[in-house]
Amino acid sequence: MTPKPTLEFTTSPAASPAAGRSNQDALLGPAGMTLQQEIGAVMMVGFTGPLTPAILEDWRQHQFGGLIVVPINQNGGDDTAIRQLIQSVRGVMLHPLMAATDHGGGTGQSEMAASSRGLKALGFDINLLPVADAQDVTAAVAGIHAAGMYASARDSTDLRAVIAAHAEFVVVGHLKVPSIAVPKDLGYQGVIISDDLQMGAPSPQYLPPAAAVRFLKNGGDMVIVSHDIAVADATYAAVHAAVLNGSYPRAQLDASVQKLLSLGLRYMP
Repeated sequence: MTPKPTLEFTTSPAASPAAGRSNQDALLGPAGMTLQQEIGAVMMVGFTGPLTPAILEDWRQHQFGGLIVVPINQNGGDDTAIRQLIQSVRGVMLHPLMAATDHGGGTGQSEMAASSRGLKALGFDINLLPVADAQDVTAAVAGIHAAGMYASARDSTDLRAVIAAHAEFVVVGHLKVPSIAVPKDLGYQGVIISDDLQMGAPSPQYLPPAAAVRFLKNGGDMVIVSHDIAVADATYAAVHAAVLNGSYPRAQLDASVQKLLSLGLRYMP
C-alpha cells in the first residue's frame, strides 16, 4: 500500500457575478488542479464502441476522473483488450483515473475476494455492484479490500455496517436526491456517487446535465454517465456553468475532489 502524502487543500470561494469566468478558471483547487480538471475529476464516464483517437482526445481535454467499462458498451472485448483500454485512457491523464465496472461478485466473502482479484488483474479499481446482497457486509468489504480494490455499497444497504467496514463509496439513485443526506447524517465520510445518469430521463430536469448539477449541488461527490461521450461533454459543460454562476459552490467541488484524490493514493496506479 502506497503511503498517503499530504495534499495541499486550497478552498476556493464560491463564484459571484463579479468574479467572472476568468477568475474562477484561474483558481487552483486540491493538488493544484484547475477548475476544468476538477470538474472532470467528479465524473465517471463510459462510451460505446472502440476507443478511437477522437474519444481519447476528448478524454485528454476533459480529464474525466473515472472510466466505466460495462458489457453493454461493447468496448472491452477480451482480457487483453480491457487492460489495453484502461492503460490507454490512463496514458492521457494528468491525475489519477479510477477504472470501474459492474460485474457480479457473489454474496460470500471468498466469492467477492476472488472476483475482486480477477477484476484488479484487469486494471479495475472498483466494482460498482454494491455489497448489498452480501451475507456479511463487514466480511465482504474486507475481502474486496484484501484484493486491493475499493468497496461500494448501495444506500439501501445497512449503512451503519458499511460505515463500520470503511467502504469507500455509497451508490445513490440520482432521482432520490433527499437520500444523499442519509449517509452523511450517519457520519459517512466516503464518496457518494450517483447511479448512471443515462438510466432514464422522465422529464427535462432529469436529463444527465441537469441531473448531474442537481446531484452535486445536493451533496453528491461524483456522477456517472456511462454510455455516450457527447452526453458526458454536455454534462461537463453544465457543471462548469453551475460553478461559474455560483449555484454549485467551488468550495463544495473542491471538497469532493479532495476525497477522490485521497482515495486515489491508496489503491490506484
